[in-house]
Amino acid sequence: MKFLKLSTSIFAAVKSVWTRGSPFAALTALWPMNEEGKYVIEAEGIRLAFTNHGAALTNLWINDTHGQEIDIVLGLDDAHRYPFQSSNPYLNGVIGRYAGYMSGASYEVDGTEYQVLANAHNGTSLFNGGDEGWGRQTWDIATHIDNSITFVLFDHRWNGFPGIFASCLTHTVTPHQWRIAFGVTPLLKPGPINLSQQVFFNLDGFRSNASQQILDHKLHLPSAGLRFDIDKLGIPTGDIRSNKKGGEHDFWSASRPVGDAVKEKTAECERSGDSDCVLDATYMLSHKELGDKENAPAAVLSSAHSGITMELYTDQDALHVQTWGQKHGELNLKKNQGRGEVPPQGAISLEMQGWPDAVNHPEWRNRKTIWGMDGLYTSFATYKFSVEGQ
Repeated sequence: MKFLKLSTSIFAAVKSVWTRGSPFAALTALWPMNEEGKYVIEAEGIRLAFTNHGAALTNLWINDTHGQEIDIVLGLDDAHRYPFQSSNPYLNGVIGRYAGYMSGASYEVDGTEYQVLANAHNGTSLFNGGDEGWGRQTWDIATHIDNSITFVLFDHRWNGFPGIFASCLTHTVTPHQWRIAFGVTPLLKPGPINLSQQVFFNLDGFRSNASQQILDHKLHLPSAGLRFDIDKLGIPTGDIRSNKKGGEHDFWSASRPVGDAVKEKTAECERSGDSDCVLDATYMLSHKELGDKENAPAAVLSSAHSGITMELYTDQDALHVQTWGQKHGELNLKKNQGRGEVPPQGAISLEMQGWPDAVNHPEWRNRKTIWGMDGLYTSFATYKFSVEGQ
């Protein structure tokens, strides 16, 4: 039995080094998975499961106000089904090397223009790192202990990006908290980095109301008084717009139901003939001081049904907010969430990231968008959970 396990590990290591250039596949083969092919970490009041396909979060269990453990994120029951998903990234996976759109599918470094492999808008833009973006890759696992897991990935010029980028992603849970830490080391050539982790939340676990939607969830973005303008294709124009108090995008002045903003967006969609109407905007996070990023939440999401409140802290300067819609495709609820498909407005994603398409907007002075061997890229996000009555 030990010989078979060792042989499997050696074979996996050779295959990974040959196909992905990673020396960590031997370790990956040794870390334990559950019966669904997932890696579980846990601490008091919180339990998470992952797949190494896209380093995607598959489950997040929290006890609600009634003491019942519920799964509050979208995902698949069987981890082996993730490679067959058509989404970019895999559902709840990493978004990289470059989150969002890169207009023109190109960028400039020291006077040299680099063209990458476009995958959107008839070959005129790059979306979420391209068809071979980090959210579509199989990550290896360097460590996996009770409350932490570290994924690693070596990007060998995928999607036309020059250079090799070595990425390390660590998820750690402590009582009622989940922390994400990214670290990327560029090798050989510099290039753009803009990373995120996409997670679609329903704080009720689809159990507490008949519609199974998040329209009654309340959202507060206390530092998001501005948002990034986009054109009709969804590509950032480089302009920044004000979120007027009382308007559709006013989540800064007070907490408000997500449904209020969706209702205003629906009216706008009806006028334009858009059948897939979702809340979809990228907000600027106007942090006060460096310490403020650890102490003041960038976003607060809460549900009166489950009594769960989630606070998001991050050092990144933008937050992409979107609700689940038809464009995300059909997805069934997990077996512990009920039956049927995820309905429109059934979940909401809060993607922390850098300023969108900043690499193509040099007028945004002093924005760090290109990373080389002279600097290690790091970023973090922390989710803190509390439950009413507990």
